[in-house]
Amino acid sequence: MLTFNETKRDAEHYLENARLTHYHTPSQLIKYYANYYEYKVMPTVEQFKEDIAAQQNFHLERGQQHLLFLFPENMELSDQLLALSRDYGFTLNKMELYKADTSQLTASCNPRVQIVEVLERGKAFNDFLVVCRESEIEYGEEFVELKRTTHTRDLMDPSVIQLIAYMDGEPAGKLEAILNKQTVELDDFYVRKVFQGRGIGSQLQHFVWERAGQRSVILIADGDDTARDMYQKQGYRKISERYELLKTE
Repeated sequence: MLTFNETKRDAEHYLENARLTHYHTPSQLIKYYANYYEYKVMPTVEQFKEDIAAQQNFHLERGQQHLLFLFPENMELSDQLLALSRDYGFTLNKMELYKADTSQLTASCNPRVQIVEVLERGKAFNDFLVVCRESEIEYGEEFVELKRTTHTRDLMDPSVIQLIAYMDGEPAGKLEAILNKQTVELDDFYVRKVFQGRGIGSQLQHFVWERAGQRSVILIADGDDTARDMYQKQGYRKISERYELLKTE
């Protein structure tokens, strides 16, 4: 059974006990999913209060302005935990893990679209960064620069696929995928707004599906994201979910 444990974790292990794991990544302080608590078991209300205080103090000492808690898979938060999270100003998110049914995967073919795998620095990588910037700028320039660093790092990682899609020669979309022994995870998937609805996303995915071979193709979708409906139509099915609480200053 595939779980969230099979998905990408770009975070450094800092501390672990019987209840939770604390991830802290000094080189990526502003990235939420590099600095957080992940629970092994559901906390009590009192434990969660203590964890909020501990993470808040830890982050404040390092100039960080967020709190993030990931809860055990396929477990609901109690009414008491939900009430406490609202009192503290957290936003509740449900993340869903999908697996592709490769026997049903389909993709349109637009002859105006070209998919290029980025293998080295040069025009394709620069175009890839242009599309990345459009998808990342809502989080600020500092985040864009951090992601530029990690994209450059990943360029040298054979387990990471970076794809750029062109439409009529213009950079139109991008996708990153992580190759593991049993899975291929779709990650950082984006089509520029002006090019949406033209089959670019499905052609990017089809490139990865062909590369996957016998490996399972998986992805994480936000439970409130309309893109999840597209994934379901393409042949993905939900296999797990988890709740997360995020607070930003």
